[in-house]
Amino acid sequence: ATTKMMTIFEAIRSSQLMQTPSAAMSPTRRHHHRAAHYLVPLLLTAMLLQMPSSTIAFLTTGSQSQAAHRYPSSLQNAYRDESSFPLNNGNGQQQTSTSSTSSSPQQNHDVPQLSKFKSRPPKIHPDSGGRITLVGSGPGSPSLLTLAAHSLITDPSNLLIVDRLVSAEIRTLMDEAGVNYKIANKTPGCQMAAQDEIFEWCKEGLRNGKHVVRLKIGDPFVFGRGGEEVLQFRQFGVEPTVIPGVSAAFSAPLLASIPVTHRGISNQVVMCTGYGKNNTSPDLIQYHPEQTVVFLMAVGRLRKLCDSLIHQAGYPPQTPVGIVERAGCPEQRTVVGTMESIADLAERYNVRPPSTIVVGEVVNVLLTEEDFVEVVKIKVEQGGLLESDGVVDSEERGGMIVKSGHHGLIV
Repeated sequence: ATTKMMTIFEAIRSSQLMQTPSAAMSPTRRHHHRAAHYLVPLLLTAMLLQMPSSTIAFLTTGSQSQAAHRYPSSLQNAYRDESSFPLNNGNGQQQTSTSSTSSSPQQNHDVPQLSKFKSRPPKIHPDSGGRITLVGSGPGSPSLLTLAAHSLITDPSNLLIVDRLVSAEIRTLMDEAGVNYKIANKTPGCQMAAQDEIFEWCKEGLRNGKHVVRLKIGDPFVFGRGGEEVLQFRQFGVEPTVIPGVSAAFSAPLLASIPVTHRGISNQVVMCTGYGKNNTSPDLIQYHPEQTVVFLMAVGRLRKLCDSLIHQAGYPPQTPVGIVERAGCPEQRTVVGTMESIADLAERYNVRPPSTIVVGEVVNVLLTEEDFVEVVKIKVEQGGLLESDGVVDSEERGGMIVKSGHHGLIV
């Protein structure tokens, strides 16, 4: 019977049906055809001979060893390792596959690693009835709040946990509505302690059955630790609702008349943070002449950042740089310089967070000389600043400062 089975198997496998030229197929169809090259003859043979399953399993193992020479390892692993994907057991509950590969100590990096949570907790805490909403407040102006955010932060029944850099104008809006809120004092060097305090406040609010509104600047998921907070809130037993905000990465340059893309000038935008985990410096973005790089939370290490971009990432010293401070607020300022002069300008004019840094040729696309209320000349070789009356020659221009009115209108 085995000899007969192998004869049928080879006959089907070598038939005209199984000999479709692979070169004429798409990559996806080619993978399917290769699988069928072994599986279809095997199944047909089993049907013809009514073979026991043990024999089929034996032959399948043999065919896998041959297929290993045809398939890339990533494709084999993606089909074999199901341990990372949730399965439904039929009772509405999720369970994890207990395939033989899950017991292997070697982690499979070819398969997407999902959250350690098997499922999302409820939106409302089952014991206390409390819930959490994660809200983005935008760049700073109350008029740039989303309708959902405005409704939540002006509801006196909510408990608000507010980032330190949320603008005074938005806090005034909350004060006028009689909202109870706490401010997280996340100053440089004590971020972790402040974050722990935030989580304690949120846990206490949940315990008391409150609707906790966690208010963050910009958008919660753009360098705002929003994902980390969602994971922590899940450990508290609730799945937070997330309300997006207008990110300063795009709104701050717009309010300062700096387009992050411009045909013929910049065809790509990269967003970066100035601080990685544990206050480390993130990897540098290599220079490209048609690229805009937007840095958030980087003004505190601006001089080091510019020096690294010049000497390690290949940025020309004359690359335009703009800093937009307190975007959308009445005291918004835009400071414009070059890679080698912007740090001196920032020190001279005492630029502080929240500030958005824009690097690239787009900085000079829309701004005109009439926009600048003050023009200064930098003596880089002396490491100092020298004020100049009027507009200095373009060859000597090191940096300029723009003082602007509300919503980025140039005065």
